[in-house]
Amino acid sequence: MKKILAAFAILVSAALVACGPSKLEIQEMSSSCDVSIEVGKVLDDTISLYVGNMFFLNAKQTVNEDLFPLSASVRDPMNIEVKGRTDVIASAEDFINYLRRPAPNAVTFGIVVNEGAKNEIGFDEAKTVNRLVEVLKTLEGGSVILFHEKDGQLTDAKKLF
Repeated sequence: MKKILAAFAILVSAALVACGPSKLEIQEMSSSCDVSIEVGKVLDDTISLYVGNMFFLNAKQTVNEDLFPLSASVRDPMNIEVKGRTDVIASAEDFINYLRRPAPNAVTFGIVVNEGAKNEIGFDEAKTVNRLVEVLKTLEGGSVILFHEKDGQLTDAKKLF
């Protein structure tokens, strides 16, 4: 009986794994994003950082009732330690424009929820993702893919729209 239950458990877990995208598919989905927004802890900073085509949204800034105003700074990927000016993003439209600075034609966005975000007091993943989706839905023809990250690796992906 125990062998039958163990075999059944293995089959169920294999079926569940087979339903999701493979590691390669997750990487392909990630690389297809024009801009990615990674939600997590931004070490040694209280603001969000924009490096290359990655916007590191500080989880501390998502615990407020409203996402805006949002403080962010653009950093050079080759020298991330050099602090730039801090911009205040006041609205959803400003946020879209800010994200499109390095990628003016960006329509495919990734939202990556970093495992460290869950350690932020008051962080609510569903609420944060919904806020970001509301903002990004204003782009005509745009799409958003939700990723989760653990130990520096993307673990899953789900196309939201």
